[in-house]
Amino acid sequence: MTTIILGAFIFAVIAFRIMRHFGIHRWQVSIGLLILAVFLYVLNISLIRYFIRKRASDFASSEEGVPGIQKWEVTAGLGIVPKWVSFIGLLFVSALITAVLPWIVIFIKSIF
Repeated sequence: MTTIILGAFIFAVIAFRIMRHFGIHRWQVSIGLLILAVFLYVLNISLIRYFIRKRASDFASSEEGVPGIQKWEVTAGLGIVPKWVSFIGLLFVSALITAVLPWIVIFIKSIF
C-alpha cells in the first residue's frame, strides 16, 4: 500500500511539473498517465509469465491445478517472480490512480 501511495504522489508531482513546464492540459497528462499505466500492466504481466516459464515451467499454465485455482496462481509467494516485477505492477496501480483520481474529485465537486 505504501508503494502505491508513494508512486501516486511521485507521478502526481511529475505530472504537475510537466503541465507547468510544457503548458499542456490536465486531460492530456491524464491520457499520458493512462498510456503509462497500460504499458506498466503489459510489462508486468509479460515479466510474470516469463519468470514462471523460466523458473517453474510446470506451473506456466492457466489450467486448474486445484478446483478454482489455476496452476500459475500457486506460484505466488514462492520467490519465482522477483519483487521488482511486483513493484512494476504496483506502479501500474499508482499511474492509474494518478490519472483518474483528479477527474473523480472534479466530478464530486461539481455535484456539491
